[in-house]
Amino acid sequence: MSVTLVLILLNVLISWQCFSNQSLFYRLAHRPYDVTHQKQYDRWVTSGFVHANWLHLGINMFVLWQFGDIVEQQFMAMSGVVTGRIRYITIYLIILVASSLPSYLKHRDDPAYASVGASGAVSGILFAYVLFYPWVPIYLYGLIPIYSILAATAYLIYSSWASRQNRGIINHDAHFYGAVSGMLLTSLFYPQVFFSFLQEIIPF
Repeated sequence: MSVTLVLILLNVLISWQCFSNQSLFYRLAHRPYDVTHQKQYDRWVTSGFVHANWLHLGINMFVLWQFGDIVEQQFMAMSGVVTGRIRYITIYLIILVASSLPSYLKHRDDPAYASVGASGAVSGILFAYVLFYPWVPIYLYGLIPIYSILAATAYLIYSSWASRQNRGIINHDAHFYGAVSGMLLTSLFYPQVFFSFLQEIIPF
């Protein structure tokens, strides 16, 4: 069983439990105030396995399923099965934490703020995919082809705009910083992928 499939199953099971258990939902959510004042550091990770609703969960898991398995396969091809999978899950978890850091710094003294979702980590995996395949089309709504690098750029712009609207429990800051973290961490582990990416997008 792939690491990607395990992550999807964990997200579905934990989110499903939280949909009918509000106290569990808020205990696992990313609440910077509780991290700061109650030392509940586990929230950095648990919040990435809880979602606002079935649509939020479905979109994140569809994107993770669509691109995560490809990125995991690439990691294994370059580093071997065991090392590749270890690097993949390591990057996923680091992105999950790193993507929540800006919102933590912004809201650590705000007891009303909370956010949930795997979006930050999923964004990081999506942008790792972009490093490998910048000119492979992604099909928007399953119908409209758009180059992955263009879709990724539009996604960053949207996430930056949405984060400034400051609405809802979905952390759009995490989308942006997760995407950036995914590209940086993948480039750190596999610098050859980054240089290949530059050669594909910059004409020499």
